[in-house]
Amino acid sequence: MAEGVPVRLVVVGTNHRHAPIGVRERLAAHDHGQVLLDDLMRHAAVAEAVGLSTCNRCELYMVGSDVEAMRAAAVDRLASYSHQGADDLDPLLYVHEDDAAAEHLFAVAGGLDSLVPGEAQILAQIRDAHAAAAQSGAAGPVSHRLFDAAVEAGKRIRHETAIGRGGASVASVAAELARQRLGGLDDATVLVVGAGKIAELAAVNLRARGARSILVVNRSSDHAEQVAARVGGRSMPLAELASALALADVVVSSTGAAEHLIAAADVAPGPRVLIDLAVPRDIDPAAAEVDGVALFHIDDLEDTVRRTILRREGEADRAMAIVREQSQDFRGWVAALEVVPAITSLRTLAEQIRVAELERAEGRWEGLSDADRERLDAITRSMMAKLLHRPTVRLKELAAERESEPYTHAVTELFGL
Repeated sequence: MAEGVPVRLVVVGTNHRHAPIGVRERLAAHDHGQVLLDDLMRHAAVAEAVGLSTCNRCELYMVGSDVEAMRAAAVDRLASYSHQGADDLDPLLYVHEDDAAAEHLFAVAGGLDSLVPGEAQILAQIRDAHAAAAQSGAAGPVSHRLFDAAVEAGKRIRHETAIGRGGASVASVAAELARQRLGGLDDATVLVVGAGKIAELAAVNLRARGARSILVVNRSSDHAEQVAARVGGRSMPLAELASALALADVVVSSTGAAEHLIAAADVAPGPRVLIDLAVPRDIDPAAAEVDGVALFHIDDLEDTVRRTILRREGEADRAMAIVREQSQDFRGWVAALEVVPAITSLRTLAEQIRVAELERAEGRWEGLSDADRERLDAITRSMMAKLLHRPTVRLKELAAERESEPYTHAVTELFGL
């Protein structure tokens, strides 16, 4: 962005209930929706962009000078990628601007906007999203600062509060739900479909709660073997999913498939717990009608989430204080960007005048030693720095208070900058 141009930040996102089919999958892919970001960056209003996708949201963070133009660009591209009309998609989205956008990201980083407060995986997802955007050139100085500050906020919240005590996560809640429904997992056969981070964490949590027989099915056999090895289980190819389903008492599915992987006809009657953590869903909702089958998806974890919130609500206030503090620091940094050109120009003018006056007086100082000349140079530099210190600090303070524009204009006019 050009120097002195107001820096605006906006996030356009949708939560897991409303994530349009196709959009989350692109953002959640290994390229972190790089095609989508590349397309977004072609819009003149978007100077920087980062796409973030988790099990609970997909979001586009953008930096530019025109919030409405950035918002329209995001909606247009999301609509195109989800094969929906912009008018149909728009009501499903939320939009945060400037300070609210930064606070939102910092709260997300601290696990305050997760299905389970304090969820730890989100911090790694934020780092990955930032790294992917940086590697492609979509991220820039403002988003670098924003996402670095978000990671710092997340770390502080985890170290300075007990919001994440107990290691709760979507995966652990799913595992606990399965254990409670079956009255224990010692004798259960567990099937994990998928080998991504959520699926792997589910497998680890199921193992920790007593599951000894764990099957892992995934499109990539290598990834399935890695997850199975970590939990002492056995991997199976995706082609054998039907056979694995017939053996399983518990099924936890979390893949990026665009359509149902498990049809109702694939599920045999009997006491089984099916937990679908995917968006869009991996398991046909009609499977809930099969005799003896209990089917849950992300929304069904809310009872457990509610109990978690009650335990941690006191810590949430402390965590939000950290979010606001980090947001204020970021706001001050961004605001300073807008007054830096005027400050730089003022200091440059003062330095030019100082040097010119010293040179003009050079002929009168034949008797000055080199040491005296250095002292005179240092004294005039110090005088200039002290004279400009107060207006420099005040302009930055006014910028942080969103009141710098008339003063910056006045400085520019008065000094002919």
